[in-house]
Amino acid sequence: MALIIVKKSAAHAIAHELLKLAMEGDTVAFIQDGTLFAVDESLKSEVRQGVKLVALKEDYLARGFTPEETQISLVDYDGFAEITEQNERIIS
Repeated sequence: MALIIVKKSAAHAIAHELLKLAMEGDTVAFIQDGTLFAVDESLKSEVRQGVKLVALKEDYLARGFTPEETQISLVDYDGFAEITEQNERIIS
């Protein structure tokens, strides 16, 4: 299992390349401007089935969104630390 950290918005090609790397059982965590993916309706079509998607709550809220607007789970800093510890590899 791998943790793939996306910190760039969909406007950056590298963010989409990172999403392509995600395999079943991996987790993709969106932080910083990457949290803009949390309101992107096309996000789930960009990742393989079985990939867990989360966004860092503090970064998401700092960009003016509400929890009701997201299609993926929000995690706080403690949750992000737990996800980091649970994965064998980290790709960013």
